Amino acid sequence: MLLDDPTFLKEIVERVLQELLEAEMTEHIGAAPYERTERRTGQRNGYKPRTLRTRVGTLNLLVPRTEKAPSPSGSFRATRGTRRP
Repeated sequence: MLLDDPTFLKEIVERVLQELLEAEMTEHIGAAPYERTERRTGQRNGYKPRTLRTRVGTLNLLVPRTEKAPSPSGSFRATRGTRRP
């Protein structure tokens, strides 16, 4: 059964978050990958690997990067160490 697999939920969450990052970038620059439009405001410039710790495990995500324009996702900014109260 799928629910007996401990990585099942982790893989679903990872895929959904990756799709959300891609959709956010498409909206941010006004075009899908390789799409040419009049409203395009930037270009994609690869990906930056990031990890995200969650209740379902550590997720490995590829955050889309843009050329010249800042990335729309503030969720994955580079940090140095862990802040503790």
